Amino acid sequence: MYTTVNLRLFRKRNSLTQDEVALFLGTSKGFISQVENGRVKLPEDKVYRILDNDRGWNLDGFVKESVVSAKPEASADGPHTVPLLPIFAQAGHLTGWSEGIAEVECERVISPVGNIDMAVHIYGESMYPDIPNGSVVYVKKVKVILEWGRAYILDTVDGPLLKYLTPGTDDEHIRCLSANHDPMYAPFEVSKDNILGIYKVIMCMSMK
Repeated sequence: MYTTVNLRLFRKRNSLTQDEVALFLGTSKGFISQVENGRVKLPEDKVYRILDNDRGWNLDGFVKESVVSAKPEASADGPHTVPLLPIFAQAGHLTGWSEGIAEVECERVISPVGNIDMAVHIYGESMYPDIPNGSVVYVKKVKVILEWGRAYILDTVDGPLLKYLTPGTDDEHIRCLSANHDPMYAPFEVSKDNILGIYKVIMCMSMK
């Protein structure tokens, strides 16, 4: 299994050079450049190396929040698994998708990190390149938006949205930003009254 996380985003948010990341991961600067340019994917063991080192790094939008184990949690019944739900960003009418789909109807996948409620299969290009089409994000349900500027899934009356969130023009709205800068994915605002649930994106991975 390989990740499709945005290594460039992680590196820049932590003010790291490609040389520093390469030295830490035991690779070359050229390999890091290829990962950041989408030519190759970051192997799973390299992601675990980042996760297993508590350096106070800002992992917002990368793979984990705070300090958690990167390896799948085992139990007497086997590895920790979570339901995998379908989601079509800005498409369809899936109001109440998180509660409306019975867990027994969902495929279950192993969660590489703890404290996860569910995994969500993402379709669409609005969050490319940070979260590519076909990625799977692992999310935790929260009651309020605690960190502006990071990725959340909003369960709204018009369907689920995966976006970076920032304050709206007033206290009653939230501004939604796409990673893709194509004009067709321009920012927009959502009324808080139309939000049914908030899910913080903890991790993004490919299922390949």
